[in-house]
Amino acid sequence: MDHFSIILGLCRSALQTSNPAVVGHVQRLVRALEKDNVPQQVSALKKLMASEEALAEITPSRVVLSRRSLSGEILTPSVTSPVDKETGAPLAEIVHARKGDALQPLFIPALATGINTLLEEWSHVDELRAAGVRPALATMLFGAPGTGKTMLAHYIAAQLELPLIVARLDGLISSFLGTTARNISNLFSFANRYKCVLLLDEFDAVAKLRDDPHELGEIKRVVNTLLQCIDSRSELGFTIAITNHESLLDPAVWRRFDVRIEVPKPNALTRVEILRRQFDASMLDETYLRFLAWITDGYSGSDVEKLADFLKRQKAIQKANFDFFTGVRSYVQMSAYEGGSHNRSLVAADQEILARTLVSDESIPFSQEQLATLFGCTQPTISRWLKNKTISGVK
Repeated sequence: MDHFSIILGLCRSALQTSNPAVVGHVQRLVRALEKDNVPQQVSALKKLMASEEALAEITPSRVVLSRRSLSGEILTPSVTSPVDKETGAPLAEIVHARKGDALQPLFIPALATGINTLLEEWSHVDELRAAGVRPALATMLFGAPGTGKTMLAHYIAAQLELPLIVARLDGLISSFLGTTARNISNLFSFANRYKCVLLLDEFDAVAKLRDDPHELGEIKRVVNTLLQCIDSRSELGFTIAITNHESLLDPAVWRRFDVRIEVPKPNALTRVEILRRQFDASMLDETYLRFLAWITDGYSGSDVEKLADFLKRQKAIQKANFDFFTGVRSYVQMSAYEGGSHNRSLVAADQEILARTLVSDESIPFSQEQLATLFGCTQPTISRWLKNKTISGVK
């Protein structure tokens, strides 16, 4: 089909409306292309439909929190956070956000479904209690840095239309004997007084293994205080804990959280969506976004955004002189990446080698038309590259 990339873009835009008629027409197009025996185009459309379904909004059918479901006062913007009595530093930040304020995270399908389930349950706490069912009000989010755990916590609070009390537990630690435990107690007492979501960031800074031989007796007392506080809050309000180092947590801590969610690094389709959110369509079209998603294999969502920011800075400085491949190669050169993927290392390779790799990639396959757009050449040139069995003497 001529101009298939344009057709694909139109389908992508149309599918974002979640209209059954649109889905039906795209399915008809898939069947027609199957009859025309164009498997690459069929595959591209099927993956598009799968990705649009997978990346549907993390918004349950009914996220309406009953104000009777939580005890406590309304936390107004005039209320200030408690402070460390020794230093005067605030123990937490209070964030007031509405539904439209918090950015919707992008996750793989299974995780998106799990978040929907959590939001549904947390929005119907009163109904659960009326049915004699104990609601699960404490959730642990864990995974590699930069995967969107904190963004997810802010999004959940905004969806529930509750203030978010953000406490970095590493900031509660004091050199004064007994002060850390007191800070934790004061933080929970404050949160338990109001209708809110309590976010415990850098959770492993305090909730460490109590049998760690390198820790002093003070940390054991602090962990005991933390466990008691979590227990006391379990019937009062929502709690979200975040850690990048789940292996450091005391086993007793895990048992306090009925819901434990691992937030993984984004897959290929999710990386494309993250990049689409970052770039205006006039700057980079779909083919370039797919290529950036391909070279960021193994990246966290935060790492993908850093690449996008780098290219946007280069574009703003160089304007009409901006060259996409030069910008990407500069990024690779200037951003050493621990455990970087093989894809990333191929950015500097000969274009023919890169084209042959891209066309055979299973995670983000490229058509010859897309490769021609990417490398700025004709489709017959791409076809000749792909037929060439020997490149630079390497078979």
